[in-house]
Amino acid sequence: MYKFIITIDCVPGGREKILARAPVAQAATRAEAGCLQYDFFACTDKPERLVFVETWQDRAAHDFHMEQAHTKDFIAFHEQFHDRLVFETVQPATDQ
Repeated sequence: MYKFIITIDCVPGGREKILARAPVAQAATRAEAGCLQYDFFACTDKPERLVFVETWQDRAAHDFHMEQAHTKDFIAFHEQFHDRLVFETVQPATDQ
């Protein structure tokens, strides 16, 4: 499993612009083979912060995703609204 969290601090007004296009990107991504989770969250205590949580079957599935036109288009669109972006790969801290 390949899982990560992306935190984006947006420029003022950027959050709404990204979220307006997010459902189309989300639907296309969730339809891809190997996508286990693709969700967006708006931070309640920091109005211009978005958190994306993605889980993929493996790194190869994510690599495929990154080559798709809809992915490239969405990234190019939302990059203009970033003030700061943090990408963190995560894994369970304990076996369950």
